[in-house]
Amino acid sequence: MLYQGQEDQTKALLSKVLVLAVVFCLLIVSIVYLNSRWSKIRDVRRQGDFQSVTKALEFYNSEYGHYPEIDDDDGEGWDKSNDLADQDFLGPLVSTGLLRVRPFDPKNDLEHYYRYQKFTAGDYGCRRTFVVFQVTEFETEMANHGSGACPDLDFTALVPNGYTWLGYE
Repeated sequence: MLYQGQEDQTKALLSKVLVLAVVFCLLIVSIVYLNSRWSKIRDVRRQGDFQSVTKALEFYNSEYGHYPEIDDDDGEGWDKSNDLADQDFLGPLVSTGLLRVRPFDPKNDLEHYYRYQKFTAGDYGCRRTFVVFQVTEFETEMANHGSGACPDLDFTALVPNGYTWLGYE
């Protein structure tokens, strides 16, 4: 049997627990919402970066008659933005002033990074020399994944939730 004082204390304790539960639920919902918003914001930056890089690559090709050579092989012939050891991703575009800063993915980890590679005529069945620039992974679903295929390889298949651009010399 509860006395009047104990009953009031129990009600007060229950109301405090209820308030804490509501605050906790609101906090969880806010974190989930903000996390999805940050993912979208990072994807908007990725879209801006690939537009800037592809325009710079096209201008470089137009100006110099070829796409930039990359001596840095960060794996399988790709120059990758997540190689923090040399910090030379797309160096020729920066050194010529076509890009003000070296582009890098907002996360720039093992899944989310940019990469570039120049291929010679005949590679993967393509008759001309070509380059491929890719954003390897978006965090949200994208409608446009770019384009870029040779007879023997569809480069968009390498990054199914990324973006691919292929340019011929």
